[in-house]
Amino acid sequence: MNEKIYTKTTKIALVVGAAGVVGREIVAKLLADESYEKVIVWVRRELNFTHEKLEVRLVNFDEISAIPHEKVDEVLCALGTTMKQAGSKEAFLKVDVEYVKESAKWAKNAGAGRFLLVSAQGADKNSWFFYNRAKAQAQDAVIEQNFAVTQIFAPPIIKGERKDERTGEKFGIWLFELFPKSWFSAYPMTGKEIAQKIVEATKLDVQGVKFYTLRASEI
Repeated sequence: MNEKIYTKTTKIALVVGAAGVVGREIVAKLLADESYEKVIVWVRRELNFTHEKLEVRLVNFDEISAIPHEKVDEVLCALGTTMKQAGSKEAFLKVDVEYVKESAKWAKNAGAGRFLLVSAQGADKNSWFFYNRAKAQAQDAVIEQNFAVTQIFAPPIIKGERKDERTGEKFGIWLFELFPKSWFSAYPMTGKEIAQKIVEATKLDVQGVKFYTLRASEI
């Protein structure tokens, strides 16, 4: 990330997907950042912490279009699920594509100038893998809204405490960690490491659509 640093202060951010491994770390970093005067989060249920700059909105993600608009400068979207959690491809697409699409439309109508999306390495609409195609659909849905700044992040496997057990993912992380970070572009990163790179990107003075492949070796 070699772009100029953007210095606007007293921004208002909205975090969508604030309860996940990456989302909750994004919230923590935004709350600690003096350039933000307010951090709004969309969640299904109350969070287990409070902060003077934090405003929690309990929302029904099936009815995003009905959520009243309010002033936000930028939206950081870390929505995502797994096939195991979702239970079906249709349910997976609802969270990872439809909710992201509706969040981007809401943000555009609310006047947000910057949208940051946590996507995935391998996102490709022509991929043989359903997951990669879905992530590409979500990216396209955000880009279609034509924000002044759209920043899309492709993290590797994410390390972190989760409510669901992911045995295959844990094995993959264990295998990677037998070797140096510099050997692999997809070396696992923690939610905190990913959030750090994303929040740093909110300060970049850029325009249009920017893609970032996140690498543990660059931390």
